[in-house]
Amino acid sequence: MDARAGEDTPGLTVRFLDRPDAPDLFLRIVRPAEPRVRFLFLHASLVHSEYYLPLAAQLARFGIETWLPDLRGHGRSAGTRGHTRAWRDPMQDVAAAWRAMCAAGPAALSLAGGESYGAFVTYCAIRSGDIAPDAAVFMSPAFGLHFHPSRLAWSLLSRLAWPAAGWVRPLLALPVGKVADNAAVRRMIDRDPLCNRRYTLGFLLHLLAAQRRVPAPDPDWRTRTLLCLSADDPIVDNGASRAVFAGNAAVASVVGATGFHSLVADESPWLVEHLTKWIDTLKPVSAGRAHPGASEPRPEHRADVAPGRAPVLSASPRP
Repeated sequence: MDARAGEDTPGLTVRFLDRPDAPDLFLRIVRPAEPRVRFLFLHASLVHSEYYLPLAAQLARFGIETWLPDLRGHGRSAGTRGHTRAWRDPMQDVAAAWRAMCAAGPAALSLAGGESYGAFVTYCAIRSGDIAPDAAVFMSPAFGLHFHPSRLAWSLLSRLAWPAAGWVRPLLALPVGKVADNAAVRRMIDRDPLCNRRYTLGFLLHLLAAQRRVPAPDPDWRTRTLLCLSADDPIVDNGASRAVFAGNAAVASVVGATGFHSLVADESPWLVEHLTKWIDTLKPVSAGRAHPGASEPRPEHRADVAPGRAPVLSASPRP
């Protein structure tokens, strides 16, 4: 895809998705003048959708419209901060945002993906059939962490600590030193009151349980996918991501130079280059598959910004 020289500054739309039976979701949409691709992008844990506006502004120059929701309990969305009651909850958030995006009208290509935790939740939503994008983009996906509890430790955590202390939060905030080499990003996270740095034990255990249910390799993964990894990720286990997609012809992978976690923070131009070239290899289809029941939005506020199958993955009971 070629960037359009002199293209108008992309427009930023902000709105809420009202959901009577679930927390309302805050949503940002960065629209180019003539969108050719729609991209639902889910944020990493710790942060929220605002951190991806610079990436979305770059993608808009190539005709990519980016939808950036805050998952429940993150950013400006409703819900208990940094807590997961059931693994279905974040997947339902992804599905709600996907329905809203599809309801916006047809697109030559409709993509879904995200960074870290957001990438993993999107994978689970695709795998369980909640959404059906034409292709997926996973950046530093959290298929595994460098923290691996032993079988005994996991048994104790899941059987005893989970039901008794699922709401417990750590006394110390999560460190941000390994998130990015970009000092400005680290400083923003450190000072941003909308960032989650004290997740509950329940949030962590739901994530670990979902990771343990992912088949490696995944024989049923058919979605065309771009897998973007850091050279030496200190937070997520790149080996777990490679194991899930090993030998899968539908998956293309690229590796950045950074030794930190966030490719978006440290290598955004590199990401845009590889993503747009990869999109050029995809055959456009009529549109992303819409799902019924999109929630009614609140009034929009506009501004300008500068440039499946595996029901087990959606199971919410504790293992």
